[in-house]
Amino acid sequence: MASASTKLGDIEERFFECSLCLESLEDPKALPCLHRYCKKCIQKVIAEKEDKFNCPLCNEECDVPPEGVDGLKTDFFVKSVVEFLQLQDTFKKDNVRRCRGCKETKEVNSYCFKCRGFLCQHCYQFHLDNDMVEDHRPHLLELQTVDVRSLTLEKLSSLTEDLRCAVHIKHMAQMCCESCGNLPTCVACCVFGKHKGHVTHEVQILAKSEGENLTAVMTELEECKDHLYELPKRVARVREELAANVKEGMENTRVEYEEASERILKEAVEEKGLLQKQRKEILRRKKEDCSKIQRELEEEMKKIKEKYNNISKEREQHYDGEVKDVDKMTSLVDEKSSVEAEKLQQKLHGYEEEFKAVKENNEKRIDGVADHARHTINRYENFTETAKTVQASHDEWTEAQCLPDITAAGKALIVAVRKEFGDLESLSKTGIGDSLFRNTIVITDSHESVVDIKGIVSGWQVTGITGSSDDNVIVTGYTPGNKSHVTVINREGGVVRQDQIEKVSGSQYEPFRYCHSLTEHVTATACQSNQVGLYDNRNGNYVKKDISNINVNWPGAVTNVTSDMLRNIYVSGSEGKVLVLDDQLNYLRTIKLPKIIKFASDLAVHDDHLIVCDHTAKRSCAVTMQGEVAVVAYQFTGPDGEDWRPRSVCIDSTNHIYMLWWRGSGGRVITQYSQDGRQLLTTRQVDKGAWCVATVGREKGEKLMVATRSTMKLYTFGLLKE
Repeated sequence: MASASTKLGDIEERFFECSLCLESLEDPKALPCLHRYCKKCIQKVIAEKEDKFNCPLCNEECDVPPEGVDGLKTDFFVKSVVEFLQLQDTFKKDNVRRCRGCKETKEVNSYCFKCRGFLCQHCYQFHLDNDMVEDHRPHLLELQTVDVRSLTLEKLSSLTEDLRCAVHIKHMAQMCCESCGNLPTCVACCVFGKHKGHVTHEVQILAKSEGENLTAVMTELEECKDHLYELPKRVARVREELAANVKEGMENTRVEYEEASERILKEAVEEKGLLQKQRKEILRRKKEDCSKIQRELEEEMKKIKEKYNNISKEREQHYDGEVKDVDKMTSLVDEKSSVEAEKLQQKLHGYEEEFKAVKENNEKRIDGVADHARHTINRYENFTETAKTVQASHDEWTEAQCLPDITAAGKALIVAVRKEFGDLESLSKTGIGDSLFRNTIVITDSHESVVDIKGIVSGWQVTGITGSSDDNVIVTGYTPGNKSHVTVINREGGVVRQDQIEKVSGSQYEPFRYCHSLTEHVTATACQSNQVGLYDNRNGNYVKKDISNINVNWPGAVTNVTSDMLRNIYVSGSEGKVLVLDDQLNYLRTIKLPKIIKFASDLAVHDDHLIVCDHTAKRSCAVTMQGEVAVVAYQFTGPDGEDWRPRSVCIDSTNHIYMLWWRGSGGRVITQYSQDGRQLLTTRQVDKGAWCVATVGREKGEKLMVATRSTMKLYTFGLLKE
């Protein structure tokens, strides 16, 4: 760290150079990030901008002052150092100058910073001996004995004459005007002149205060310095992991492709073998039958020869037709295997392109983090060098002029240093499924069963459905009288247990209740009247919380609830926000949905995305879950036709997505999507009163359940593996 004994020679030359023209700074102007440039150089940068411009070194955004380049603050401290260095260089080249004292041109040996001119030996001695210029003595510098490399910042600062009032040039400046950017001024100007009524400070007090502020900022930066320098290492690790994961993913995909191709060829060979055996058996039976006919013909040759000849011809034609059918089936098998092999090849190509696209996209985002780290490190190193250099001067005017800007830059730098990149490590992952050639799930063409939900009387409604580990089904909904219900039923619709829950007191919203399985025996449930809770399916124990007690900024009404594999609970609201809680109903964070989503009627967690059904905007989207503001990743393809609105969504154990759509004419359909959500696979018509869907019974054969809202029907569809 710089101290009072810090020498000019210890400071790197680049500190006093303009990074644009690579020459010594001329009339240096300082930006808020503390990088300095020649006035004429930064003028060229600002001339091309209107309101904002970026620092050429660290890319920090800066405002263009109304006065243009003149509105940028002049770095007087660096300017004085540069002037001294230029003075030293000039003297080294030629020591014959016009003496400031006797006005004669002769050999000079010193410089008076108060007279601002060179002195000959006689005038220099006059300064030392005559009391008339006693106040000049601290500002004398004998040039022949001074080495710029050994001159300390404190010594240089002491040589420079204290600043004078800009209005009363003969008056020494004793005050700083904060209202005018810490402009030096005299007491008279503060009391009677142009600075009357402004915020002013004594330079000694201001320098001390700003020094303390800078010390605090530098201490805080020192504490988080390791975090900043660790970021490039994290970026490097993530790059390596991304490359390794992409390579591994492509290799695994190639292996799966080879295995799938081999399996298709093997199955085709086996099927053709069976058909060939069938063909041989037909030919064998043909031969035996013809032989039998021939024997019978010989026995009754005279009487029925013509008859049996005709029969023989007919039978031969019949068997020839069967042989042709088998040959045709064999050709179809060859065509089928060829088509499937071509599809696999296309699928492999698609996955390889997807891996490349993911890698390119993730590397762009990683480059963004790397740029941030590089620019922030540049700003940090420039800040610490500037701060230490100014502190080492121990000059109150320098500190009063420079420290406020340095401190402000430090506070802005802290924000940049502390910036988190929580999703950086996730960029090493491709997000592409582990098994890309696995079998798909098919919904049965029609429902396997339909039962009445018993125990729910007229006037009640079903607005939510989910499954449990004991093969039961939990349905929730509205009951008259400001209550909602949670009902546990078996597959036949019989009630296992049922509980009614009072709505939140004073809420203006109806008590429509929604649900989603959280653990083996616990269901997460939420009510439109802004209540969320945990319901034990075995004994009806219910733990609840008013959302206003969890998050006072929660807007509107609850529209649905879901959970993820980590047992986090997601509660959607009518004002475009999703509240995230842990399995103890503790608040974790809030996700703001994209503006294109008008009303989240249902949601589900699918891999790293949140699927949102928006029946108002007639669309379903998959949005990101990282950060405070979600971004649309992709939109789902709806059913054929117009005015379809998504109402409910669920996901099976193989990651297929099922979505219930409805439209005003009373139509209801369920659409099935691929594991990546980007392909519509199947559409099934369902009851026009259908309101919500869920998959249940994963251990005993997974089923798709559809519940109606008012007629209390429960439909079961089979989910078959192809």
